[in-house]
Amino acid sequence: METEQLGAVRIARQVLATIIEMAALKVPGVVGLARVGGHFSRFFDRGGSGQGIALAMYDQEVHADLYLVVSAGSNMVQVATAVQDAVGGAIEHMVGLTVKEINVYIQDVA
Repeated sequence: METEQLGAVRIARQVLATIIEMAALKVPGVVGLARVGGHFSRFFDRGGSGQGIALAMYDQEVHADLYLVVSAGSNMVQVATAVQDAVGGAIEHMVGLTVKEINVYIQDVA
């Protein structure tokens, strides 16, 4: 059975940022998103909110930079890799977009 396209579907950038944040915060070892300001703020002209996520979309591909605070004693490489997997999976599952890159920057330890 073929379905007919009834119109356009658009996902707001803030929705993607919320999905990214929720997925990242569920990963063990992630304490929160780092507040980025000062000399880092110039990197957020791609749609970031200054709340630890810089987001860009080209066609149907998502590019994201995440700035995280991780828990002391955690393996930072394992946490960052788990965040990449969780965020990529959430975006692909929830909105069906292709994830081109997810860069994780550990900004602090708590």
